[in-house]
Amino acid sequence: MAIWTTTNRACKTLWTSLYSMQQLVTNFDDSGALYMNDLTFYNQLADADQLSDEAKMVADQLDNIFINGRGAQYEPGVDHAQALSGMITILTDKTKQVQDLASQVDASYKFWGE
Repeated sequence: MAIWTTTNRACKTLWTSLYSMQQLVTNFDDSGALYMNDLTFYNQLADADQLSDEAKMVADQLDNIFINGRGAQYEPGVDHAQALSGMITILTDKTKQVQDLASQVDASYKFWGE
């Protein structure tokens, strides 16, 4: 798991993206410990298919922000589908935290300056 810190570009970029998307409203320091079901997209009453659809939309938005907005590239050996799949797996697991999502993002994307 990536250490939740502002010096890690994946953590910082994920937090600013989720904050801009209004998926969370907490400050950076508190956000790493949030669980996926604390994010606004996560509907506790949704069935697995509905939750997966919502997670796909969030993952696609994040990918778009990372690649087109922040100039990130996929890590060697990672393509678009793999990056999305990794995020969706975390996003649909209510036992996972934002810091777990950041770790997945860090493994899938190379951000500017890394």
